[in-house]
Amino acid sequence: MAGTTKPFKVIIVGSGLAGSLLANGLINNDVEVAVYERLDKDVKREGYQIRLGAPALIGMRANLEKDHLSRIVEKFGRAGGAKSSAPSVYDEKFNRLIDFRRFAAYSKSAPINRVILRDALAKPVDKAGKLHYGRSFSRYEILKPGTQDEQVRVYFSDETYDDCDVLVGADGSHSKINKQIGLNNIADVPRYISLIAKSDLPASTFAKMSPGLRQGPVAAFADRKPLYFAVYLPDKIDASGHADNPNTTLTNGTNFDEGVSSCMFAVHFLENTVPPNLARLSREEKWVVASSALRGWSDEYHEMIDLVRSTDPYILKGRASVRPARNWRRKVASSTEPERGHPRVWMLGDAMHAMLPNRGMGGNQAMQDTATILPLLTKLASQPYKPSTQDIERAGQEYEDEMIPRAFTWVAKSGGSNFMPIDSSTFTGRLLFQLAGILLHVIAIWSTTKGWLFGNKDIDDAPELQS
Repeated sequence: MAGTTKPFKVIIVGSGLAGSLLANGLINNDVEVAVYERLDKDVKREGYQIRLGAPALIGMRANLEKDHLSRIVEKFGRAGGAKSSAPSVYDEKFNRLIDFRRFAAYSKSAPINRVILRDALAKPVDKAGKLHYGRSFSRYEILKPGTQDEQVRVYFSDETYDDCDVLVGADGSHSKINKQIGLNNIADVPRYISLIAKSDLPASTFAKMSPGLRQGPVAAFADRKPLYFAVYLPDKIDASGHADNPNTTLTNGTNFDEGVSSCMFAVHFLENTVPPNLARLSREEKWVVASSALRGWSDEYHEMIDLVRSTDPYILKGRASVRPARNWRRKVASSTEPERGHPRVWMLGDAMHAMLPNRGMGGNQAMQDTATILPLLTKLASQPYKPSTQDIERAGQEYEDEMIPRAFTWVAKSGGSNFMPIDSSTFTGRLLFQLAGILLHVIAIWSTTKGWLFGNKDIDDAPELQS
């Protein structure tokens, strides 16, 4: 590259789903990249379930080679025999209020174990020697600010450092990069605390589950307690690494991979309704609290608890973000602290647009971010001269102009900072669910009618999930 002996380089802090996905894309496009992950390579991670749909697939198609994408899609699970699905919403008596699977207008998704997906994305990055484990981000510094040789120096807790042209913060909803740059738009969600658990799900247990729990994801928004339950039933993988006769999966209730099949349960409580030391209670004491909180709810909800009772649930506070102004960098910039608002520092996924799990869009939007970032970074790296700070600033603004409206629309749709935007225990809440069902039904009728009249067909935005 003319004018410099060093190639254009990107550092990604965080090897989560989006960070590793972007790294794959950069490697596949011959862009110099280094990924730093605070956890050790062999640390035990809990494989909670994540549901991915069209937005995540946009990111995966952009960054992964076709065979890599196909191998990952084969690891997605099924519900009711299909990969592509959507939740049904029930009240506390387990009366179905709305079945989103019936409506083409509702975005569909498929489950996958988060650790399985993370490992599948990180493995090629690690194999390429670009993934560095056990390196916890400490801070960054702008070197030679305002000059042609300007760079970002990234420091780690072990007192080592590395330099780059663009730093991408993919360090999650507790992002240190978000704070140092001065955005600081993410905070704990007030009033609520969450309990999440996952347990193995052998075929013998699945076969005995209530029908309503086997048909697809279950969501409830009742009695001021949002609740979610879902199963992960991946196809068996044969010796060649492909799904073993996937079309027969679940026809007899047993043809899924019991080695990784699981179920996940999550419920969110008002903090003033549970013990203040909930996180420090024993496993059984936590489940006593959960069972007591759902006293009066139907047997299906207590069956969910029984399915995961053998595990120690994880207690956490939800995090959510506030949409920044388009010129937020200029607002936080400081002449004495060049790191604040600097255009060479970008943020990805939860590090900028953390959202509540109500719509399952956090991971989806983070992975879609990578489809926007990748061509911008690739273009910068392919220039015959060293990109200036102004070049990088324009590219970063183009990324944020696409990402902010898209992602923060989903922050709002996910409830903003309100875990309970609607409560089916109230008359108003039940009415709103009925109206939502009517609206989706009207949209479905119009879509069908439009196809008959004009020959227009709805485009499947996630064809990989139809297998």
